[in-house]
Amino acid sequence: MPTLTAVGSPAALLARPYWYRHLPAGTDVHRLDEGLFAVTGNAAVQEVLAHPLIVAEHPLKASARAFGPNVLDADGPSHRAFRALLAPILSAGRIAEYKRALMPALVRDLVDSIAGVETDTFYDTYAHRVPYGIVCTILGIDASLENRFHRLTRPLARLLDYPTRESDETHANAGELLRLIEEQRAAGAGGAHSLLETIERTRDRKGISLTDSEVRSTALLFFLAGTETSSAFITSLVYCMGRGIFDLAELRDEAVRDAYLEEVLRLYPPVQTIVRFAADDLTVQGVTVPRHSAVLASVAGANRDPRVFAHPDRFETGRSLKGSIPFAVGAHACPGAMLAKTEFSLIVEELLTRCSEVVVTRDGRGMESQSFAHPTDFSVEFRTR
Repeated sequence: MPTLTAVGSPAALLARPYWYRHLPAGTDVHRLDEGLFAVTGNAAVQEVLAHPLIVAEHPLKASARAFGPNVLDADGPSHRAFRALLAPILSAGRIAEYKRALMPALVRDLVDSIAGVETDTFYDTYAHRVPYGIVCTILGIDASLENRFHRLTRPLARLLDYPTRESDETHANAGELLRLIEEQRAAGAGGAHSLLETIERTRDRKGISLTDSEVRSTALLFFLAGTETSSAFITSLVYCMGRGIFDLAELRDEAVRDAYLEEVLRLYPPVQTIVRFAADDLTVQGVTVPRHSAVLASVAGANRDPRVFAHPDRFETGRSLKGSIPFAVGAHACPGAMLAKTEFSLIVEELLTRCSEVVVTRDGRGMESQSFAHPTDFSVEFRTR
């Protein structure tokens, strides 16, 4: 058994921005408490996320209690069945269709609302608009309910943190969202191509043994992950644009823009810490991890590992990004990565069309470090031509 790392309260540690920096050097696997381990180095994090005995499923997990069986909390055949339901929604052909017919109007509306504006509430007021518009449309939710879904969904991020911030509100919100999804499906709001209709057809055609309730839960978790990760990253993206660390005119070149997005993703992965559980006694980087232990994999620490990335805190396009894992790795790697990158690229492109400058005018250098991490306590101005 490894020595307990002296960091004080694990909860206090994990609430600190870049918490992995406060752990002792010399090892990438730290025992924070009885049955609680943190993993920080790039190789160790990738090992944990791909390890067959380190799993997402746990009977006491708050998200599983709130949503029932779902894509985020399942492993093995059940997880593969859930993923198969989402595959048609996230195919290259379907994403090309979204890029052509769905995303442009949503992106223009967002940029119309911020052009010429200075705001200190970008994350709360603006960042969710495009991802919520996209996922509401895919899910078949009437546009008039978007703001209601936003208010109900955002507190559910607490269910994915460690330690979990569970409350009557989070469970009530999950129940209300599932009710609304079923109500919209029954009304046929999304038509034959909505996510719910598509995944139900996929389930029936492939003979996948999932109940209607499990389909709804996976749809809701897709909504939560797809909107809140994107909202967080759009905030990070705007923050980096506004810091003046890169000539924005260069981003008109699509290849340069793609490299820029990948570097922002390396520095600011929207999910910085992933919670997993040891299904049996095992070792990680030579450290024994007992069965049932919680294992906290720091994606942020992996993406700023100086053994993999020279000057890891420096924004540097053109560097090799081999080893960058903003969407995780292994069986639970984000299935919506391609959709998200398409969305982000269109937002940058439209900002360059409408704005002469994006400027961070006040920077408190705050950071929300738990699920759906993003810079906080800053003001940004979108100056028009």
